[in-house]
Amino acid sequence: MAVSKDLTEGNVFRQLLNFSIPFFIAQVLQAMYSMADMFIAGKFMGDCGISAINGSATITMFVTMLLSGFAIGGTVLVAQYTGAKQHDDAKTAANTLFSMFFYFALFFTVLGLALRKPLLDIINIPEEAYSEAWNYMTICFGGTVFICGYNAVSAVLRGMGDSRRPLYFVAVATCINVVLDIIFVGPLGWGAGGAALATVTAQAVSFLLAVKTLCNDESGIFNFGVNTLKADMDKMRLIFKIGIPSALQSSIVSFSLVFVLSSINSYGLEASTAAGIGSKIDSFAILPTIAVGQSVSSMVGQNLGAEKIDRAKQTFFAGLAISFVFSLIIFIVVNVFAEPIYSAFGCSEKTLEIGKMYVKLCTIAYLANSITFIINNLAAGSGNAVFAMLTALISVVIARIPLIYLFETVMGYGLKGIFMAFGLGQFAGMIFGIGFYFSGKWKKVMIKEM
Repeated sequence: MAVSKDLTEGNVFRQLLNFSIPFFIAQVLQAMYSMADMFIAGKFMGDCGISAINGSATITMFVTMLLSGFAIGGTVLVAQYTGAKQHDDAKTAANTLFSMFFYFALFFTVLGLALRKPLLDIINIPEEAYSEAWNYMTICFGGTVFICGYNAVSAVLRGMGDSRRPLYFVAVATCINVVLDIIFVGPLGWGAGGAALATVTAQAVSFLLAVKTLCNDESGIFNFGVNTLKADMDKMRLIFKIGIPSALQSSIVSFSLVFVLSSINSYGLEASTAAGIGSKIDSFAILPTIAVGQSVSSMVGQNLGAEKIDRAKQTFFAGLAISFVFSLIIFIVVNVFAEPIYSAFGCSEKTLEIGKMYVKLCTIAYLANSITFIINNLAAGSGNAVFAMLTALISVVIARIPLIYLFETVMGYGLKGIFMAFGLGQFAGMIFGIGFYFSGKWKKVMIKEM
């Protein structure tokens, strides 16, 4: 059964929406992995469990985001070759990506396990949560191979225009994760380590289902044999050309989150817990924009490969409209229902009060991100990943970190100042992104440069 889909024909708005919806649902389900971990840990372990999982997950997320950067390179390459009807090149690009991610898995597993202690020390994990965070991180890094594998296969599927099959994989895995979370953390009492084991098991199922789908694809793009791990140097160069800036972008974002988390954790367990819950709210709130953005990237990639620049432009504006409307609605809902959302996690009264302040000051970033993410994915679809890296650099380093120093220390706002800087910093990247769009640099087609 074929999984590829031609995104160069048909109504742009309808096709983008249809492509985005399964992607969005899959993103929601995938985000429920860590949300379920924290929610269930909060019910059985209290603030300690939430803080432990949020802190260690911030570090493991660094690896996931780094891998996602290189996965974007594979998605764009496969999308542009698919749009240009160069199917042999698409297959070679896919095999090259699989080869790269196999070795990434080995590298990050060893590195992550070796650096657990200094990494936990860097983010100032509260002493009460330290051992639980250690257990969570150990198991998650042990399952890096499944994170790598799933990212690689999903990247190829997105490039081929398939957003439905990944939804099925994640739906099954999410059910497994929630059930195992309840069993491992509840009756068995395995704590944060049990939550991590549930997540890794779910990721393994997602990976195996994705591999099976590609193996059965009639295009023969993947056969899970020895040749699958053979890399083509020209394709690798193109993947790295997009992947390195994209990975650096992810690294910059992760570095900023680690810096912010370290600053927040210095205010104690309640502040750490409030920020942890807030970050999970944020991770759900941004999902429509991520889904639409990734869909824009795939559609733009195929249309630029087919030399349909006007259609790529229409895709961008349709994505911008959908993303902003959803983000505005979510911004309003989260601010109105902040108290019941936090209360659902079973946190303390002090944590709840800090959490309401977090929501009031940080969620303004949703509106800026709704625009910035779409422009970033327009750039990614054309292979111009350097731009997205610069956007992240401007938003989270050049703007956010100095603003934290200004608001927290110079102006004496303390924790409130950190939250203010977190929300306002994203607008700097949005302004830079608008300038990139009008420069027209996104119209270049990457595969034509070989």
